[in-house]
Formats: sequence, C-alpha cells, structure tokens
Amino acid sequence: MGGNVSTEQRVLDVVLSFAEDDTLPELLRHVVESACELVGAPYGALSVIDGHRELTEFTARHDGQVQITSGDPRSITAADFLGAPIKVHDETFGNLFLSGKAEFTSQDRDVLHALATAAGSAVGHLDRYERTRKREVWLRAAAEVTTDLLLGTNGRDALYRVVKAARRTAHADFAALVLPDHNGDLVIEVTVGGTYDAEGMRVPKEGTATYRVYESGMGECHDEGTLPEVPGPCAVVPMKVGDRTIGVLLVTRLPDEPSFDDPDLIETFAAQAALVLEFTRARGDTERLAVLEDRDRIARDLHDLVIQRLFGLGLGLQGLTGMSSGRPQVVERISGFVEEVDHTIREIRRTIFSLQEPPSGSTSLRGQLLNAVHDSARLLGFEPDVSLEGPLDTVVPDQVRPDLLATLREALTNVVRHARAKHVAVAVTVDRTVSSLELLVKDDGRGLPLSDDSAGQPHHAGGLANMAARARRHHGDCAVDSIPGAGVSVTWFVPLVLQEARWR
Repeated sequence: MGGNVSTEQRVLDVVLSFAEDDTLPELLRHVVESACELVGAPYGALSVIDGHRELTEFTARHDGQVQITSGDPRSITAADFLGAPIKVHDETFGNLFLSGKAEFTSQDRDVLHALATAAGSAVGHLDRYERTRKREVWLRAAAEVTTDLLLGTNGRDALYRVVKAARRTAHADFAALVLPDHNGDLVIEVTVGGTYDAEGMRVPKEGTATYRVYESGMGECHDEGTLPEVPGPCAVVPMKVGDRTIGVLLVTRLPDEPSFDDPDLIETFAAQAALVLEFTRARGDTERLAVLEDRDRIARDLHDLVIQRLFGLGLGLQGLTGMSSGRPQVVERISGFVEEVDHTIREIRRTIFSLQEPPSGSTSLRGQLLNAVHDSARLLGFEPDVSLEGPLDTVVPDQVRPDLLATLREALTNVVRHARAKHVAVAVTVDRTVSSLELLVKDDGRGLPLSDDSAGQPHHAGGLANMAARARRHHGDCAVDSIPGAGVSVTWFVPLVLQEARWR
C-alpha cells in the first residue's frame, strides 16, 4: 500500500478498533464512518446482502451523521463511486461504497480494500461470537428445563416450563407446543404469550407449516407474512426423540421484528426438551404401573383370601341355624350375623372394583356402572347383585356409554317404583368375540301389568320405551320379559361391530 507511515498507522488503528464493537449495527456504522474519515469522502454506504442477493441494510454518512436506512446505494447522487466487497468466509457479505469526493486515488482504493478485508474478518469473528453466545443461552435454557423436569415437574406443568423457556430464550412474543391427540390429529396443547387463547385448537392438516414439520421432521423459519396463519416471523421446529417426532414447538415474533436466524439452536433445545419430556413421561408411567400392580395385588388378596373366608364363615353360620331349631332367639341372631357377613362381602367387592379404577381420577365405565347400582341400593333397601364381564372399559365406544348408563338407571328406578322386589341382579357383559354388549336387569317383584288391548302381553311403560329407543339408536334392541308375580327381566343389547364401523 502506498502513502506515508501515518496513514498506514491510522488504518491499522482503525482495523484494531473493529474488535471493540459488540453488535453488528455498531460495527457497520464504525466501518462506514472510518472509511469516510480515512479517505476523506463525505458519503459512505454499506449494503448487506442476504441469501436472495437483496439489499437488507444500508448505512450512510452525510454531514458527519451516520444513519441506518433501507434502500439502494444508487440513490446517492455523486459523480464518482469507490467500492469494495466485504467477504466473510469467502462469501460476499456486502459492499462498501464511498462517494462525493472529487477524485479517488489508488491510495484511497487500497485503504478501502484494506478496511473491507478487515471488516469481513471482524464480521466473521462477531458472527462466531454471537452464535457461541446464543448457543450458550439456549444450552443454559435446556439445562434449566432438564433440571426442573428431573426434579419432579410433570404433566402440563412440564409442558409449560418448556414453552416458557423457549419464548424467553428466543425473545419471542408467542410460543406454543403442539402435540398429537389419541387420533393422531395435532392439537395446540399449551401456549404462552400472544393476545389470544389457542389452547385446545386443532391444527388444519392442509397448508400449515406445523403439519409439514411434524410429518417431515425438518424445522422451518419464515419471515413476516410468509405464512397466512402467522403474521410475524416464526420458527417451527420438531420435537424429536431419535427418529420419532413427538410434537412441534412454535415460536413467533411481532410483525416488523427480526427474523429467526438460529433455527438449529431452537431445534437443539426442542430435541433436548423432548427427550426429557419422554423420560419424565416414562418415569410417570412406571410409577403408575407400580401403583396399579400394588392395587391389583391387594384386590386379588381381598378376592381370593378375605372374601372366600367370609363366604365360608357365612356358610358355617347358616349351618348352625339347623342345629338351633327350637331356639328362635339364637336362630334370629345367627341370621343377623349371616346378613352382616353378606353385607361385608358386598362392601369388599365394591372396594375391589374401586381399586381397579384408574389412578388419574377419571371414573371408568365399570366404576360408573357400580356407582349407578350403589345409588339405587339406598332406595331399594338392599344391594343388588352385580356381574361385570369382559373388557368393558376398552371396547365399549364413548357414544354408547351414556345410553348404557341411562338404561341401567331407568331399569333400577322402575324396580324401585313398581316391583316391590326383594332381589335384583345386574349383569353387564361384553361377549368373548367382542362383538356385542348386553345389559341384563332382573328382579323378583310383581311383574309388569298386562295391557288391556293385548291379551296376556305386558304393558310397556314410557321408561321401557325409552330403553328400546336408546338401543335402536345404536342398531341394538331391548327385550322385556315379565311373569306376573315373578318379576321382570330387561335385556338391552347393542352390537359393537356396527359401532366400530360407524364411528371409524
């Protein structure tokens, strides 16, 4: 480079001072300002080129003021331009322009090229520093979430921790976690920020980035207005455990805010969070399984040991009544003890069924049926016999359950109102081929009254007609058999195969 020593020293001092700039805008201003000062040009511009070779940033110096605007350096009217490319890792980052000087010399050209080269190196170092800093921030966020989850945070609280950390670390306005439901449809499970409540909403399958990311396992970043469902910049990344995508993490910023330039860091965070969520879910399943196994063991012991012993005790007491003939007070007391043993057996059976309930707090179909029978016992004055057979909780469709329970309650209510029964038996069965569901309610009461216009035929009241209508709603049927003075038998039948085909 030609020129005196003072110019070279000034260039060297400027180049060294680039290292003091902490942000890219500060560095760009410094480069343009230094170039104008060293060359003596009143105008300077630095155009930054993105991947589409479009001008995204423009820095100008005019009358000693440095400005950041959007535009084209050709908008500066000057007789002469002097320019030099700024390269970062052998790729053109932008172009540095000077204008407004009457004549640019070869020394000016050398100075500008030296500054452009130094600026490219400074931008590269700043970019690496910024990426390292961002990586540390995301890793710290992932570590915090991991610690929280491993220390016992689970369920929806765990999901909220992940979304809150992602929104805070990404400097986003809104963050959401999208998970598949039991049908495989994507549902917005939890959200943080924003101005609207989207939790529980289903994500359309057609034309949404969320579904594309979920199905492809590849993250996407979009600028403002690129996606119709998101007004501002957004990053959509998969939450992957190995090769399996368990959900999608979405973070968005307000319109006119910077785009996301670190999707790989967000994706790394999402992968770490997904792994920990899967681990905590597996740990919770293990704990629930241990509880269920323990409850199942207690239920078996109650059924196989306690009930059998009580049953044997009841038979033994009944045998004593024959030996106590002629002593009515003793017979009466023994009969009371036998009834107490029967009542205890029924209570233990109810306890066994309650132990088989899911620990989530939701009542299974078996539990709902038992509750309905237990409610009727207070009105009947005795506990009906109950038999529940087959995989009721797993194969009876949700749309059939309300009608099954309503029919059971209606049948038991009819017994309370009209039958004057001393014994009632309830049986709900799914057959061995898992093709049909049957409810049988049988009592030993008075039977149905005979209708006036049908000789010998029982009169079907409104409640029985309602039962039949509920059965026909599911392609089933309801039969009522009555023997005057000997009770009523209600059989309610629904084919399960047709239910599966209808609701698939």
